[in-house]
Amino acid sequence: MFYTDALTLVRELPGWLVRRLSGGVTVTFLRHRGALGDCLMVSALARGLKKARPQWRVGVASRFPVLFEHNPNIDENRGWHLMRTGCTVKAGYHREELTGHEHVVAIQWRRLWQELADAGLHDGKDVPTLDGSHPDLFLTAQEADAGKALAGAGGSDTRPLVLLGAGGKLKPTHNREWGLENYQKLADLLAPHARLAQISGDEPLMVDGQKLPNYGRLPIREAAALFQACDAMVVQEGGLMHVAAAVNAPCVSIFGGFVLPTQTGYERQTNLWSKPECSPCIVSGANCAHLKCMVPITPRRVLREIGALLTQRGHALPEEVCAQAPNAWTPPPFVDREILKKELAGVASTSPARP
Repeated sequence: MFYTDALTLVRELPGWLVRRLSGGVTVTFLRHRGALGDCLMVSALARGLKKARPQWRVGVASRFPVLFEHNPNIDENRGWHLMRTGCTVKAGYHREELTGHEHVVAIQWRRLWQELADAGLHDGKDVPTLDGSHPDLFLTAQEADAGKALAGAGGSDTRPLVLLGAGGKLKPTHNREWGLENYQKLADLLAPHARLAQISGDEPLMVDGQKLPNYGRLPIREAAALFQACDAMVVQEGGLMHVAAAVNAPCVSIFGGFVLPTQTGYERQTNLWSKPECSPCIVSGANCAHLKCMVPITPRRVLREIGALLTQRGHALPEEVCAQAPNAWTPPPFVDREILKKELAGVASTSPARP
């Protein structure tokens, strides 16, 4: 049982009870955890279920009901939950299942139909085809216009807008942390050629001694509208990456090797990752001492991908700017440099010679 707003619970409960007594099938996805990305991925399941069973009502009970506003695939959207019914499904996944390349939405889709079979709503045989793994977040025209206004579209400064994360994703593990110093190098090189704003991170990014505008505390839907209006953005694998995918924002997503793009990512984004022998390490749930999976993801590589996104938007990032970017990744302070050095030496000694 949970509720995000007691007044909303009191207002919506009578109608909910009436619908439960009126018959018909309402399948409700239950998301009681506070993980933004896991919650938003329900929109892909709802879309698939509505396509497979258009005669059923689809509901979502979550801690982030704002994610599902105006979603045409969802008939009942609420921020509270009192009790499970026969048609309440979790359709979850366990990190132990992330050892291959199957997307978590596909795992949840299969589990959904098993739960429906247990409830007597499915024969338990053929599972309908999933209608894509990407999430949805439906913005109103007014919200989209507000995002464009916040992005400064039509202003006197015609440089492109680039949104930068700044790391700080250290819990429950720090294994997908690219590092503040690397983000700062991006900001330093982009500053003369783009308008910059920060959208995440525990520490500020600085340009010419001044903090970048920080939109890290924007409400989710306002942030989504800003993402949709920007010319490029960089984030680490996580909740903001899923929000960017839901509005088809031009996004560079840094994975490292904590989890793979085939497991939680989207083809519509630029995904940067590597797969040493210890990846994906989400299964272990332990902090990594070396983070060698981040070594190939250098500031130069990230900057080139930003430049490619800007080119698609009609902007050009000079080649010499990319060439100035460091071609070496700077480890965050928590990385043990000696262990990293030994790990990389081991990789070099066992790797085949290159011409």
